[in-house]
Amino acid sequence: MPTRRSITIGAALGAALLAGALGGCSGKETAKAAPQAQAPATPVRVFVVGGQGEGAVSATGASYAALIHREREATLSFRLGGRMISSPPREGQRLGAGALVSAIDATPWRAALVRAQADAARNGRAAQRYGTLAPDGAVSQAQARDAADALSAARAAVTAARYDLSSTRLVMPFAGVVLSRRAELGETLAAGQAVASVADLSSPLLATVQVPVARIAGLQRGTGAQVLVPGRAQPIAARVLRIGAASDARSGTVAVDLALDSAGGLPSGTSASAVFAGGATSAAAGDVTVPAEALLEAGGARATLYVIDGKGRARRTQVGFLGFSDRMARVSGLAPGARVITAGAGFVGDGEAVVVTAE
Repeated sequence: MPTRRSITIGAALGAALLAGALGGCSGKETAKAAPQAQAPATPVRVFVVGGQGEGAVSATGASYAALIHREREATLSFRLGGRMISSPPREGQRLGAGALVSAIDATPWRAALVRAQADAARNGRAAQRYGTLAPDGAVSQAQARDAADALSAARAAVTAARYDLSSTRLVMPFAGVVLSRRAELGETLAAGQAVASVADLSSPLLATVQVPVARIAGLQRGTGAQVLVPGRAQPIAARVLRIGAASDARSGTVAVDLALDSAGGLPSGTSASAVFAGGATSAAAGDVTVPAEALLEAGGARATLYVIDGKGRARRTQVGFLGFSDRMARVSGLAPGARVITAGAGFVGDGEAVVVTAE
């Protein structure tokens, strides 16, 4: 039978072992529950849909970028290469139809004309001689025909040489004004290189508007519009003159020409914006504009961007794509107040934590 002393020592030893076991379990659980280090949030800038101040947009406006220009404009160039010996007039100078715009050195083309004329004269004498001798049998009829054909070819060469010589002078195709000059005196030009841009002032002013493909269906010839020009208090009344048959692959827009009712004094090349009458091309509910840099990709009628959720994480979001307007992109499917990532969008992944910064 064990003594009281042995029972006491055994109990103490068991308590010690139990305490050690509990302590070991507690340590393992504590190590297991220790949180892992979190990756730092990526700093980004945002564009707030429907916000105030920077990043504010309107979900109801439907204006599109436009460019005002003359209906008849031309970029002039030489069909031959050569050194320019007469520089184009300055911008704004008015010239009549046929007036000289520029000229290149005509020496080689003048020499070519002289050679062609000499060949034509020689072949003319030969054709006349053979034509006289053939009826008497001194030369064959075939020789006479060959001489006549050689004369025809020589005369054609003279015509071509005269055309080349005339092409060394660049003249106005119509009465108008010089919009810009693209080359200077003394330059050696390649064939087809632009020399000057001119416009026919008698042709009407048009506004060419870039309209998203998704909005083109509601337009037709005669649809009313208003053209807004910076610095002019009143908009210019206009109407649709023609609608392009193809869309731009990069911007997803179609060119629409507007005839302006009155736009006196506006120079060609003036930037403007246009708003169409009626509801056919008005922005649909939820249509907004966001900075183009926010788009990760865009193709067809869809685009992808990042939106920050309520937990401060970037969420890859697909939206409807309606085209570009200057440096903005028109999209659909974003709720008012959505925070769209602009700067820094290329450095985050779906679900990553981000922090909004104004720097």
